[in-house]
Amino acid sequence: MEKINFVIILLCSVLLCSCSTVFNTPTQEITINSNPPNAKLVIDGKKFGTTPQIVNIERGINHVIKFELPGYEPYEIQTTKKLSSWLWLNVFNGFLPGFIVDYLSGSHFYIFPESVNATLTPVPKKVETTE
Repeated sequence: MEKINFVIILLCSVLLCSCSTVFNTPTQEITINSNPPNAKLVIDGKKFGTTPQIVNIERGINHVIKFELPGYEPYEIQTTKKLSSWLWLNVFNGFLPGFIVDYLSGSHFYIFPESVNATLTPVPKKVETTE
């Protein structure tokens, strides 16, 4: 009976170690749309094609997402990293080992917002005056 208890405790401590890393990956999928569609998408200065699409970006940092479409004003939004609630499950394994693994992998964060819907504004037409 003692061996079974030991195995259960060992198994639980291994499974609960670095909970954010187990349940989250170091990257996160973000859904990105624009109205109108087919806007050029640039994230942190890197081209990602056109909208709509789902992109996989790093969890551990904030990101700047830019939309560009001819005839429309450029649109920019920043995502924010927030602490994942999975991080707190590391309390069950002594906190420090799991926290270190989660911290090094960046998995203890999630990106907010999880989806971006940009409405692009048309560039105002210039009114020509005759004098």
